Amino acid sequence: MNMRAALKDAHRERRSRSRAGNAAASRSLTVAMVVEAAGGGVAVHLADLIPGLAARGVDVHLIATQDTDRFDAQCIKPEHLSLCRSVTRVPMRRNVGLHDLASFMHVARALARIRPDIVHAHSSKAGVLARACPGPWSKVYTPHAVYTLNPTLKPSARCVYGAIEKLFGRWLTHRLIAVSDDEARHLRDVLKIPGERIATVWNGVPEFETLDRKEARRRLGLADDAFVVGLVGRFAFQKGVDRLVAIAREVGQHLKEEVQFVCIGSGDFAATAGAHAHSLPENIRVIGAVPQARRLFEAFDALALPSRYEGFPYVYLEAVAAGVPIVSTRVAGADALVTAHETGVVVPNGDDPGPFADALIDLATDTPRLARLRANCLSAAAHFTADRMVDETLAVYRQCINRKTV
Repeated sequence: MNMRAALKDAHRERRSRSRAGNAAASRSLTVAMVVEAAGGGVAVHLADLIPGLAARGVDVHLIATQDTDRFDAQCIKPEHLSLCRSVTRVPMRRNVGLHDLASFMHVARALARIRPDIVHAHSSKAGVLARACPGPWSKVYTPHAVYTLNPTLKPSARCVYGAIEKLFGRWLTHRLIAVSDDEARHLRDVLKIPGERIATVWNGVPEFETLDRKEARRRLGLADDAFVVGLVGRFAFQKGVDRLVAIAREVGQHLKEEVQFVCIGSGDFAATAGAHAHSLPENIRVIGAVPQARRLFEAFDALALPSRYEGFPYVYLEAVAAGVPIVSTRVAGADALVTAHETGVVVPNGDDPGPFADALIDLATDTPRLARLRANCLSAAAHFTADRMVDETLAVYRQCINRKTV
């Protein structure tokens, strides 16, 4: 073969690859979402991601747990499910056991029926089950706070969970989506997952309506003149519910009833509130689960997030979108949003309630500073939109497809 013929053949091959890539980019993608823990931030994420992808022409299929306690139907509503090409409910449990073999078979059969281009698994259990299923599809995984970020893990547990994440991340994942730079660094530097397999897609929220301050406080039974601190999220050890009780007690010793704490979320508050669960300070009001809780954020003067670990909490974004300053422990995403955009105060991640209580007392007694932080929140919200999150997630899918066609 002469040089000219070789060049022509090479050119034809490049054009063929380009056409294949363009065809993959132009046709509709089929994505199977697999989720076991469809509550809290994961539920919020799916409630934004599913309609966003559907609006962009993606065929979305949902494979979710049958366990109603692990599927937040108040967040992932029938209108979200109606946008899916199919919804398959399979037996999946949080705890590890022999039942996982049956769960694996159910997920594998569902994926074989759907034959998606992309399998996108969310959180740890679904992440293992879905990525273990053999098939021609690309595998994407979003941990939503990889479990090894948990500072309270025992060394033995950290070793086991870390080994699983490392094994699956290296060999059974085309792209691993971190929801913050902190989580991405942990995946790369601690779990040693290759950086080229990691994409960072920050969470984002759509615009949402809030009730005005007076109406929101009326619904929550709060006085107009109180300084109100909100805790919104699952009532779980991870979220630091026990820490909040100690913080509220500490604040109450200085400002008595001038500062009120309101706790909104799902789960058993008493079971996670620590040793003093049945003798809560008078400045705490436990509301429980509230549909569309972010509509009530105008009732808050500050948001408390005393979590032990996070990936990048949605409640951060809901707070800044509503103009509510944040006081948070130093968890993944805290410095990127709270510190960098000056939307609140970040304190050490520990069980000592003093620094957290001091930060809240400072905000409650410094009106000009509180006003500055509120303004900063509204400016920061523009950087964390649901549209951007959906577009960047779709770009990750396209990268996976293009790797197969080029």
